[in-house]
Amino acid sequence: MVRASILLLLFVALLGCQPDPEAIRVGSNRWLGYAPYYLADDLGLTNPSGIRMVEYPNATGVLRGFRNGMLDAAMLTLDETLLLQGSAPDLDLEIILVANVSAGADALFARAPVTTITELKGRRIGVENTALGAYFLSRVLDHAQLTINDLQVISLPIHEQVAAFTDDRVDAVITFASEGPALENNGARRIFDSRQLPGEIVDVLVVDRNRVSLDQRRRLKALWFDALHAWQSDRAKTDSRLRTRLGLSHAALEVTAGGLLMGDEAVNREWFEDGQLRRSIDRMRLYMNERHLLDGTRHHDLLPSCEVLGC
Repeated sequence: MVRASILLLLFVALLGCQPDPEAIRVGSNRWLGYAPYYLADDLGLTNPSGIRMVEYPNATGVLRGFRNGMLDAAMLTLDETLLLQGSAPDLDLEIILVANVSAGADALFARAPVTTITELKGRRIGVENTALGAYFLSRVLDHAQLTINDLQVISLPIHEQVAAFTDDRVDAVITFASEGPALENNGARRIFDSRQLPGEIVDVLVVDRNRVSLDQRRRLKALWFDALHAWQSDRAKTDSRLRTRLGLSHAALEVTAGGLLMGDEAVNREWFEDGQLRRSIDRMRLYMNERHLLDGTRHHDLLPSCEVLGC
C-alpha cells in the first residue's frame, strides 16, 4: 500500500513537470542573435507566456524539426526560411519578427599568408553544412570572382572549427564572430564578414499560420521586445546569464554583440513598414533561384497582414 502511494505521488509529480501541450514550440540553435528568448527562458518568463523553447545544436536540426511537425515557430535566417518554405509546401509560413541583422557577426577567418579572399584559391576552407554556410560561401566566391572548384571545401560543424584550424586541417573557416577570439589566438585573421553583405544575413522569427493564432503571434512579439529591452538596459546582470546559457566567453559575447543590429521595435518598423523585408526576400529568392538553391516555385507571401503588425 505504501509502495503504491509512493508510485502515485511520483506519477503526479512527473505529470506536473510535463510541458504545457498547448505551448507554442519555438525552435532555435544557440546563437546570441536569439538572446532575448533565451534570456526570457532563463528568467522563467516563457511558461507564463505560453511559449516553450526547443533548443537544437544547429539550424539544420531546427529545419528538420519544423518539417516533421515538432515546432510551431522557429528562429531562422532569411535564406533558411526560403529553403523551409520550398521543402515543406504544407506549411503556411509567416515572418512576424526581424530578430537581428548581421553586420560583422558572421565572418571568414584565414591563416597567413592568406590576407584577402582572392588568395583563397586552392585553399582548404571549413564551412558548416547549413543553408547559411552555403549562402555565405557563395557570396564570398562572388566577391572573390572564384568558383567552388577553386577551393577545397570541408564540411565542418561550428564546434569543431577551432580545433580543425589549430590542427592545420583547414586554411580558413566561415564561422560566427563568437569563434573569432579563439581562432585569432591561433593565428587567424578576419578577412571578410557580413559588413560586406549589408542587409543580406537577417535572422527572423517564422511561424506556421495553421498552428499559431493571432493572439499567440502577438505574445511572441511582446515577449521578444520585453526581453530585448531587459537585456539592453542592464547588460551588467543579463550578460552573465547569457554567457552561461549559450556557453560564451566574455570576449566572444562582446565581439558577437558588436556585429549584430538587434531587432527592436524601431528596426522592425523599418523592415516591415518601409518595405525593407520584402525587398530582401525578393533579392534573396532571386539569388537562390539563380544558384539553383531553390526550385523556382512561387509560394505564398511570407509577410504578415496589417492585423498581425498592429498597423
